[in-house]
Amino acid sequence: MNRRNFLKQSLAGTAGMLAFNSKNAFAKTGDKAVKCKIRTLTAGPKHHFFGYYGICPWNKSEKYVLSLESDFVDHFPGRDEPAAIGIVETESGKFEKVTETRAWNLQQGAMLHWNPLDDNEIIYNDRKDNKIISVIMNIQSGKKRALPAAINGLSHNGKYALSLSYGRLGRLRKTVGYQGLEDPTADSPHPDNDGVFVMDMLTGKRKLAVSILDFYKLIKDKHTELKERHLWCNHTVFNKSDTRFFFLGRSSERGGLQTGMFTANRDGSQLREVIPYGSRVSHFDWRNNREIIATFRHGSRYSHYLFTDGKGNYKALGDGFLDFDGHCSFAPNQKWLVTDRKRGLNQSLIIFNVETKQGQTLTTLDMKLRRNISGDLRCDFHPRWNRAGDSICFDAIDRKTGARQIHIAYLDFP
Repeated sequence: MNRRNFLKQSLAGTAGMLAFNSKNAFAKTGDKAVKCKIRTLTAGPKHHFFGYYGICPWNKSEKYVLSLESDFVDHFPGRDEPAAIGIVETESGKFEKVTETRAWNLQQGAMLHWNPLDDNEIIYNDRKDNKIISVIMNIQSGKKRALPAAINGLSHNGKYALSLSYGRLGRLRKTVGYQGLEDPTADSPHPDNDGVFVMDMLTGKRKLAVSILDFYKLIKDKHTELKERHLWCNHTVFNKSDTRFFFLGRSSERGGLQTGMFTANRDGSQLREVIPYGSRVSHFDWRNNREIIATFRHGSRYSHYLFTDGKGNYKALGDGFLDFDGHCSFAPNQKWLVTDRKRGLNQSLIIFNVETKQGQTLTTLDMKLRRNISGDLRCDFHPRWNRAGDSICFDAIDRKTGARQIHIAYLDFP
């Protein structure tokens, strides 16, 4: 069922379609609420989810949504526990398997993408000879082309990928790593041969853009405690023109994360620390080529902050409405922000207009079990916009079956 037909259809008695009360929780006088209807797209008994946020799961025609399918979500997937990769028909909700992967986790999935260069192709991470690779697959012909390294972020033009070493991630940040891999730099706290790589998606050639040692040198004078502490890179995203990227530089201290955000040109030049290490920066997106939204602590306040790359002009959004950590990303029009929030066993889907200052809770769902809301096996909403900016895809627990399923929020703006 496409968006237009869904919005026209009455919700009464329609399977898989849910209506929730939306709260215009922070709106200026005269603002009208955004109308929202929510559909559970996939069905059990198996679990279906996309994975991470800020990546569009729809193809260009919006006929299909990419999804993983798994028999379990109660433990980390081992190297011999594949997940099915498939396309979900948005009209019917039917899942069709096209391949499978042995490189996936419950937070980021297999870093699924539609190929911007060919709408019949998908890109995902997989495992070959116990090394993590990426694969470009034509879903019509079944033809595959393997690339020698994993993708962690993909450029908007489809020409470049940002790549990380999943052996180091698996050792130091298990929740977003892949199991059963060796870390070739395990003896080095800040190696000069590991970090953020840039891979040419046409040739497969990969070059180290920013090493862990590079960003360590930027912060070592202020953070002498890091001299022997093992650091790693995480969460890489290109800006809208694919000229710069950001990443998180992290370490673990007494089980907690210490993090800073860094930006660099695609070739690694002009490396900057844009959010100070130790600010608990967590989630993020580029609004455009220069502005970044991120959740972190600035002074005594933890909130969603908008700022300019390299300027430090942090502006908290929402006048208290957004003072929490959430998976935030901008709609294509750069006006509306979507994020999610956890309270107890509940998780909420929230949107905010940075121009009108209108904020709204679209829905709040009961996640049923503590393991679904916290810990390494949790089911975060991880909201993602469609290309038109009028629908949001998110992963949540189906209230009828308790299985992890893909949901879609269809929005009708005033």
